[in-house]
Amino acid sequence: MWATLRGVITLVVVYALAGCGMAQIEAWHGEQRTLIVLSGNELAHLRSGMRVYLESVQGIIEGLAENKMARVKDEARKAGVEILGAVPASTAVTLPVDFLMLSMDTHQKFDALSAAAAAGASKSEVLGSLRDILSNCTSCHARYRGSPNRP
Repeated sequence: MWATLRGVITLVVVYALAGCGMAQIEAWHGEQRTLIVLSGNELAHLRSGMRVYLESVQGIIEGLAENKMARVKDEARKAGVEILGAVPASTAVTLPVDFLMLSMDTHQKFDALSAAAAAGASKSEVLGSLRDILSNCTSCHARYRGSPNRP
């Protein structure tokens, strides 16, 4: 609970700072996506979070295929809001506000899927939730591109 609250508080502070013009975003020639310039470590952390999403989606699908809703619940929870407590503030302040909001929405959707699976959701309901999560992922990758160019 505390980790979730801390993650939410961190994001609120980040939103405020990013709204004050602190986000470092640069245009990328010939690309329609917004380039987000990060240090190598920051980009590695961001990509690590995306791997958590992908691994959770794989685990959710495996849980559905095995008729194990407890596994679906556990796998979805791994990508929930609670993991935001591990995001360094130094990384968060470099990200666009819209990116942060989409990220928060995605984590919340994973938590909602976890809760639905725990409450006995049908496979169809879980797949609908998974569809919405993957829509966020697709939208984010269509809008943003990370670059490890900042020292």
